[in-house]
Parts: sequence; C-alpha cells; structure tokens
Amino acid sequence: MNENKEGDKNIALFEDLLSRIDKKLPFLGMNPRNEASEKKKFFKQKDYNPVFKYRRSASCDKLFHKIDEIELPSGVMSKLLLQRLEKFKRTNAMVQNIGKSEFTYFSKGIFDKPSAELVSKAYEILKAEQQKEENNHITAKKVVKEMKKMLAKLNLKDWKVGFKNMAANAAVITSKKSVYVKKKAKFSEDFLKRILVHEIGTHVFRALNGEKQPYKLFFTGTPNYMGTEEGLAVNIEAMHNCLPTNTLRTYAGRALAVNLALQKGFRDVFNELKKFFTDDVAWKLTLRAKRGLVDTSKSGAYTKDYLYLEGYYKVKKFLEEKGSEGLKQLYYGRIDIEQVPLLNQLEGLVEPQFLPDSESFRELVKQISV
Repeated sequence: MNENKEGDKNIALFEDLLSRIDKKLPFLGMNPRNEASEKKKFFKQKDYNPVFKYRRSASCDKLFHKIDEIELPSGVMSKLLLQRLEKFKRTNAMVQNIGKSEFTYFSKGIFDKPSAELVSKAYEILKAEQQKEENNHITAKKVVKEMKKMLAKLNLKDWKVGFKNMAANAAVITSKKSVYVKKKAKFSEDFLKRILVHEIGTHVFRALNGEKQPYKLFFTGTPNYMGTEEGLAVNIEAMHNCLPTNTLRTYAGRALAVNLALQKGFRDVFNELKKFFTDDVAWKLTLRAKRGLVDTSKSGAYTKDYLYLEGYYKVKKFLEEKGSEGLKQLYYGRIDIEQVPLLNQLEGLVEPQFLPDSESFRELVKQISV
C-alpha cells in the first residue's frame, strides 16, 4: 500500500514538473520577428531568400534535471509520462537550435515528415478547382470579440483571448489557457465560423475535458497527440459544414510545403506553391514550413504542418469506423488515436463534458454573427 502511495506521489510530482515545462517551452518561438520587412524584400528582389531573426528562448534544462531524478512506478501511465518527457526534451532542443542546422533534425524527431503517399494525396487535392475567395473584411478584432462571446456563453471565465504577431491565423496555447488571433489580419466570413469551431470546439474542448482527468497529461497532451489534435479539428470543421474546398487545399498546401522545404530553399518552395495558390497564400505556406531557419535559401523545415492533412485522413477513418462513441473517446483529453485502447486501463477517468456534436454547441455555432 505504501509503495502505491509513493508511486502515486511520484506520478503527481512528475506531472507537476511536466506542466511547468509545458508552460515554459516557447511554442511560438519559431515565429520570425522580422517577417514584414523580409516579405517586402522577397517580393521586391526576384532571387531573394528571406533571412529571419528570432527572439532568444529560455532553456528548460533545470526542470529536466529535476524531473529526471523522479523514480516512476511501472504501469501504463508512467510509460506515457516518460514518452511525453522525451517529446518535451526534443522540443526544447529544437527551440534551442533555431537557426542552426540541427533544427530540422529535432523537428523531424518530434513530428516526423510527410510520406510519399500523403504528398501524392496533397497533389490530387490541389488539382481540384479553387473556389472563388470571399472578401476579407472581417477584422482580427471582430474574430477576438466573437471568440470572447462564445467562451463567455460556455462559462469559461479563466480562458483568455488576445492578439499575437505570428505566422498562423489563430492558435491555442493550452498551458496559458489562451486563444490568440493574428494581429492586424483580415479574414472572410467563412473563416470566422471555421476558426471558432476549430480552436474552441476542438483545441479548447479537448483541453477542458483533459483538465478534469486525474492525470494532468490529458491536459498537457499525451505523446504524439498533435496529429490527432489537428486532424480532429479539420474533421470537426467538416461536421459543422465549414470545411470548404479551399481550406482542404490549404492543408494539402501545408503538407506539400513541408515536403518541399526539406529539399529546397524558400524561393523554390514558393515557386512550386505558386502553381496552386496566390502569391500571398504561397508566402504564408512557405513561411510556416521555413520558420525556425535563419538562412532560408538552405533546405530544412519546421515539419509540423503536414500533420493537419495526415491527421485529417487518420481521424476521418477512425470516426467512420467508431461513430459518436469514437468521437467521445477522442475528447477525454489531448490524446492520440493510438492511446484510445489504453483508456480502459486507467482508473478514475471522467466522461467528457464538452463535445463538438452536442446540441448546445451546435446552437452556439448557429448564433455566430458577422
């Protein structure tokens, strides 16, 4: 009995340190701080490849030393915790190597890279006729306002919404219980509904349900949860009828951008993507794949972006086979599909309260105003 108590105590201590590491890791640290000026140079000089600058990121080495001293008991939860710690160590190493040749190595160690089959699927999607783009007249301020309104209606008072200078249009930083929207950007009416469903109906909901579990790992994220997380978000967009062809083309473009960036410099990646996208979209896709590099004329990539398309297919297949029960299983927290069978082996798990297919959430989505 004492051994069990000691084991539980060590698991709790380990999870506390993991949470501290999660909060300290600068996940937005890959965003160049001179994007605007480099974009101007890029479009002015035909042969120019951007040279990016980044803010220096603090290391988590002291926390890693502390956590390595904790002895965990044998069992499923301990195995998951150790796997997650390894991912955090790789993320820390990747962030510390921003601008260096090792950056891509660590990125592939965390996210892997797109398969030839996925790249082939991406090209097939990109052959589809592009829909006419809606006018971008919805301001970032309006998006933030609607996000705050939805969070208030869900009674989520401890979640915050704000603006951020970043490559992505929107992002959820779970460790800070914050949703960010790209500062000064403008969006289409279609984007407004889609981003609320994507960011709140998926990322925030999975975090909320994970926070209620007896293990903090369900909140910080289990090993390899990211592919399921992003793939699920795309499927939830489809569920709420806000996954237009152009959005799927964008996810295909992200996968293609990563594949190309691993082999080519910024300009060459951009030129290939221009065959399928406008200059502005091709820039954004290339930037997302090349962030983390300083000299972007070289090959190398931040490889995360292909997970949106890969995860979309993986989760789609899972939901087709498992239905609403499968959807509920994926909302126990920020978990990977591969870990669903382990749910029955963990005691004390709480059934998900926030689900994207609930009548109450569907009603909130209908109420979104432009």
